[in-house]
Amino acid sequence: MLSFFLQRISRIVLILASVELVVFLLVHAIPGSPWDTPSNQLKAMRSVFVDDKTMERRFKYFGLDLPLWRQFTRYLIGDVHEDGDFVCGVACGNLGPSTRQAGRSVQDILFRPPKGHGVWDSRVGYTFRLVSLSFAIVALLGIPLGVASAYWARSRFDQTLSTVLTTVASVPIFILGLLGILIFASGLKWINVLPDWTEPKYWILPTILLSAIPLANLVRIARAAMLNAMSGDYIRTARAKGLTRAKTMWGHILPNALISILTYLLPIFVELLAASFIIEAIFAFPGFGREYWDSITDLDYAMIMGITFLYACGITFANLFLETTYRLIDPRMRPQ
Repeated sequence: MLSFFLQRISRIVLILASVELVVFLLVHAIPGSPWDTPSNQLKAMRSVFVDDKTMERRFKYFGLDLPLWRQFTRYLIGDVHEDGDFVCGVACGNLGPSTRQAGRSVQDILFRPPKGHGVWDSRVGYTFRLVSLSFAIVALLGIPLGVASAYWARSRFDQTLSTVLTTVASVPIFILGLLGILIFASGLKWINVLPDWTEPKYWILPTILLSAIPLANLVRIARAAMLNAMSGDYIRTARAKGLTRAKTMWGHILPNALISILTYLLPIFVELLAASFIIEAIFAFPGFGREYWDSITDLDYAMIMGITFLYACGITFANLFLETTYRLIDPRMRPQ
């Protein structure tokens, strides 16, 4: 098991470095700089112009005057600054300074909560809570609905549920978000367009909308896995011995279908994490997904790379947890 973790950790390090390199090259391929992007035209309209010498000092402060290869190694590993001090990079948890927020460090923006609040009220804390609540809804409702749909297969309940879930799964998440605002905020007036996120009631709609598509897919996967397990010869043998349909369902069918269900369930957390920035952008949710959106429009290099790094860490370590769970559940995946 130790060799397994060492191999996976070394692979994760290589993946994270590769992701950062690709994102670095992509953002620097965009014409312009963080101070002359189209999203900053409002500053120009206000006659906020900067002379050339001030602009040069900005480029030098953020290291944008260096060759690209040195900018990347400086960001990833670190560099010796003009005062002679070595400043470590991402390897030490330093995600760099944000150009959009006057040089404030990215990790400070994302992880520091407002004064008087805990870490759960930071941008990362808000996103993690939103994703965790959505995952709980998917897990707690998806499996029972899938089992019920298989138990009453081809009934009116099954047909109605399949129709509703197919409709939900076919609608893109940003359309669901906009429809949710139009119906519940503009139409029914149940929520505010700009809600107070310290009140739990305003979390209901974004949490449900974020979990809607994964929930629909999980129910269909669970139903198919249960029906496939029902067709096994051992099920007919169990029924022939006198076991009731309910006991056969919970004692034999569900345990054998659980591997297939978990195969789809566990990566859902990664899917929710990746989709959260769309919901956050639509609802102006104070998580780091919204910060990601703003940093892209303002071409904030460090913020884009820092949040991408956090997303990549979440995805890779979730996959590591998934693979470890498979080995614990299924003996066939363990080394002989």
